[in-house]
Amino acid sequence: MARGLTVGVLTPLLSGHYFGGLLRGVARATASAGGKVVAVQTFDPGVDEIAYLDLSDFQLPVAWQHVAGFVVILNSADRRYLDALRDAGKPVVMVSQEVPGFDCPVVLPDNQRGAQLAVEHLIEHGHERIGFVGWMAQEDIRQRHQAYQETLAAHGIPYDPGLVFPADDNVTTGGEAAAELMLGAGMPATACFCANDYNAVGLIRGLTAAGRTLPRDLALVGFDDVTAAQHVVPNLSTIDSAFDDVGQEAGEVLLAMLAGREVPPGKRYAREGQSRLVTRESCGCPPQDAGGEPQRLAAENQYLERALNSQYGITMELLRSDGNPAALQWLEHSQATSGCLGLWMPDHHAEDPLLEIVGTYHRDPAVELKPDEPVPVSAFPPAELIEESDPGAGQIAVVVPVRLRDSDRGMLAHVGPIDTQKSSIVETVNQWAALLCGMLDHRAVVTSLREQEDQLRHAALYDRLTGLPNRTLFLERVGHALGRTGDGYRFGILFLDLDGLKVVNDSLGHLAGDRLLCQVAERISAEVRPVDTPARFAGDEFAVLVDGIGDADALTAVAERLQEAIGRPHRIAGQEVVVSVSIGIAEGTSQYQSAEDLLRNADIAMYRAKARKKGSHAVFDVSMRAEAIDRLRIETELRHAVAAGQLELHYQPIVDLATGGTVAVEALLRWQHPSRGLLSPAQFLPVAEEAGLMVPIGRWVVAEACRQLAGWRRDAVVSEDLWVSINLSDRQFWYGDAAAIVAASLEHERLPARCIALEITEGVVVHDVKAAQSMLQGLHDQGLKLYVDDFGTGYSSLSVLRELPIDALKIDKSFVSDVATSARARELVRTIISMGHNLGMGVIAEGIENPVQHALLRELGCELGQGHLFSRPVRRLSPTPRPER
Repeated sequence: MARGLTVGVLTPLLSGHYFGGLLRGVARATASAGGKVVAVQTFDPGVDEIAYLDLSDFQLPVAWQHVAGFVVILNSADRRYLDALRDAGKPVVMVSQEVPGFDCPVVLPDNQRGAQLAVEHLIEHGHERIGFVGWMAQEDIRQRHQAYQETLAAHGIPYDPGLVFPADDNVTTGGEAAAELMLGAGMPATACFCANDYNAVGLIRGLTAAGRTLPRDLALVGFDDVTAAQHVVPNLSTIDSAFDDVGQEAGEVLLAMLAGREVPPGKRYAREGQSRLVTRESCGCPPQDAGGEPQRLAAENQYLERALNSQYGITMELLRSDGNPAALQWLEHSQATSGCLGLWMPDHHAEDPLLEIVGTYHRDPAVELKPDEPVPVSAFPPAELIEESDPGAGQIAVVVPVRLRDSDRGMLAHVGPIDTQKSSIVETVNQWAALLCGMLDHRAVVTSLREQEDQLRHAALYDRLTGLPNRTLFLERVGHALGRTGDGYRFGILFLDLDGLKVVNDSLGHLAGDRLLCQVAERISAEVRPVDTPARFAGDEFAVLVDGIGDADALTAVAERLQEAIGRPHRIAGQEVVVSVSIGIAEGTSQYQSAEDLLRNADIAMYRAKARKKGSHAVFDVSMRAEAIDRLRIETELRHAVAAGQLELHYQPIVDLATGGTVAVEALLRWQHPSRGLLSPAQFLPVAEEAGLMVPIGRWVVAEACRQLAGWRRDAVVSEDLWVSINLSDRQFWYGDAAAIVAASLEHERLPARCIALEITEGVVVHDVKAAQSMLQGLHDQGLKLYVDDFGTGYSSLSVLRELPIDALKIDKSFVSDVATSARARELVRTIISMGHNLGMGVIAEGIENPVQHALLRELGCELGQGHLFSRPVRRLSPTPRPER
């Protein structure tokens, strides 16, 4: 808080004959009490004289911690703000404004006496046709118009509304508009009282331009005695309004209230009855003695030149792109002795928002004004700046919003002299604030563009999720490494493909998948040396440039270390997740011409490792390239095969082990390749999975199986009770809309749902049991049978199975093949059968090859089975398929 007494002034503008005069009067009164003054502009920079006729919506408690009470000038605060001041214990004195419902002292200029003097002077010159010009939107002007009528009446002159010429505003343009009205009416008045000097100047210009001569054609008296009144031709007779006396009266009333004296609310007129008429040439009076005129004009010219130079210097300093406008060094070009800029902290819509002091200025560089911490706006400007002011010398602290259109940056404060010479609308401080706001906006845009440029540069070379180098940067570094191989330098690259990311994404969500990728990136970075380059390409693909190591065994050791680190359990979304990584290894030698070639070979080696066993690694050799080319050819041919109808279904019977009768068939996919003959699923389905063809292929399988079954039923090849078992891939289950596809195919072929069984693997459901349960229940509710295929090879548990609407378990053939020779296998099969029956599920054994297996499975309680003992998969069913012996 500032030391001693501090008086606040809320004002629409800060300078000029009216506002500057009022501030000067308040400063004079406050200085006599040894106090300080803080003037706060409540209108945005760039406001014109029309705007301040509306009540300001300003609500910020600027300087409240320092100020004991406020003088509030003409519409600068609304009722809500005034009530808040009163609630805060701060007395209020208003100037030229009454707010309905808010009782306080109101100080007004003596418009009555001044207008009376003006009109009576024109009557003394012999005029009775006395007109009136003024902007009726302003209260002071309306009071002067009322006094004009009353003075005419007091002298027996009737009021004629036809002699009233409204101005459009309070400046010269309003007077020019009134001149047009007057000329259009045929100049009905011989004299005129103009309630504002700037209107009077405009009126003189308009009439003179039309060829009229004043005072011969129109005698004129103005009001306010502004500087411009002395320079117009003819010089303007006017009323000295002495607005500094109005401000002084308001200040003295406020000081009395702060001293505890009882001050009644209501109007009071400053210098009541003491208004002074200043006669010049426009009313018809003789010219005044111009003895001191040259010196006065010289002083005014010096003022204007100094003001122009100051504003030019400030404008150019602010517009320089190489400077920092927030530093306030541009105030050196002004008359300010000190300054302070506060920019809003986040959440500047709070009741008392914080300002970060980003720039200060003092004529003496050794003086420090900047607080260590952000300050609330109620403590702005800082007490140290207020202490720099000297109201007795006309130096006060002023605060103006740093705003421009929709941009609101903060508050600018400075200590400087009160300016009463220029027009109120030529606000230098406003220009500072508006330019400052514009330059801060410009600086913010430039900074943002630079940051975006840096971000784009970083994004072009680094992975957004993990922060590792991306493919572009990795290949660049591989290219540099290849350039060194001519000197005997060797290196290697590892291409890593994460096994299991899709399951995590499908079960726990993509956010969990992203967390897993970040953890994998961290583990890779921790296992490699600082000279190596780990990178992430896209999806689940990573790579490592191993610097200076080109030996296959050494690179393999790095790969094994990475596999061990990545294979340790990850904690994701509250669950323990285990994944593996398949790695391809390529040695960097001088035989490579490009980084892309080397990376391609590492990728090929990775696919070889994954095809052999997920979670393994392989070192590239030239034979792998031929295999990769073959795989690409298969993918291309497979895409053509789907469209060309080269896929077909074969069917393997599922029999009742007790009777040998066929109760169902399993649909098995085959590819009738035009040159390679009939291909089994193992020869092309892995390629289909990687190529994203499983969903369209699965859709075809469902439709074809239903079509074939419908035909068999029509031809009586099978009984009405026989059903077809169809395998669903992981991707078809989660993304293929299986329920809708099966329902559409059944409806198209007019088949009951009980004719179809869908087989899924344990891995489809185990990672997101809740989602799988919902989807399976929907399928089951359609009437479809549901089987778990290859049971015993996955990760499902009894607790998982009991939550799912499963009709049967299919025992994997790897267990069936050993049931006759291994006691452990036999016991495992017994356990699966018992568990299935206890859960109310049927059991189907796969891969029955001989009668001994058949007999043992019957003995263990397995009711259904399939395998070569009964029939190999066939293209078409005979009416009564026989078991093979």
